[in-house]
Amino acid sequence: MKKSILISSLFVAAALVSQSAMAEIKIRAGAGSSTYELGGDYTHAKSKYTPKNVGLTFSSDTAANGAYLDLSYSGGSGEHDGWATANVVSSVCGGSCGNAASAKEDFKRSDFALTGGVVFLNQNNGVAGNVYVGLKTGKTTLSASSATTLPWTEETFETSGVIFGGGASFPIAGGRAGSVGVNVGLGIMGAKWKDNSTAGFSATADSAVGGSLGASYTFPFTSNFGVTADYKYHSYSYNFGTSATPFTVRERISTLGATLYAKF
Repeated sequence: MKKSILISSLFVAAALVSQSAMAEIKIRAGAGSSTYELGGDYTHAKSKYTPKNVGLTFSSDTAANGAYLDLSYSGGSGEHDGWATANVVSSVCGGSCGNAASAKEDFKRSDFALTGGVVFLNQNNGVAGNVYVGLKTGKTTLSASSATTLPWTEETFETSGVIFGGGASFPIAGGRAGSVGVNVGLGIMGAKWKDNSTAGFSATADSAVGGSLGASYTFPFTSNFGVTADYKYHSYSYNFGTSATPFTVRERISTLGATLYAKF
């Protein structure tokens, strides 16, 4: 499916949702603690950082089910250890990268997702299920300061693609004590790796398949205001087989976060 077609479909869904006489808007903001890891045939880098996140959901509000459109963004910075060892051996470098050891280098990460889906509610027990499809992009920036003695000072790893999946939410004490949720997703992604060296290294991964898992607990302080604590795990493997020097990059992200929300 082409991205332009999917984007058009999502915005059509947004228009339909917004026309509902009982449309609901939900805003949220929070923070988390994340571990980001890159592995494979190139740089092995690990970073711990604290991303901030914001989100906006438009949904139709019906007794049994409804459609929704969700936009989310998160971003944060920290340090990575990709060049902590001198003379890193890499197939991309054709052997040793010839770097000096630098234990801490700057790191940045941002993620954006646009998803649309449908929720199904069982009115007898309050259990809700949902399915979704959408677009996801991510950007990782890894610095390589003069201390590394490398011919570049910055590398970027950009990903984008289609995601889809589903989940379920289970009320506790009829919803008076909140609810717990689980979800699982798959993604078909592409990626681009490049640096800012004079030679301008750049490689593209046409496709990659990966997945995500998540669990959450939501507690409503009132009918319109509450908090959600959640854990998310994402894992993807990108094959840069069409580059001059084929290599594979594995990306893993785990996040434990807390988010406040308000509904209108």
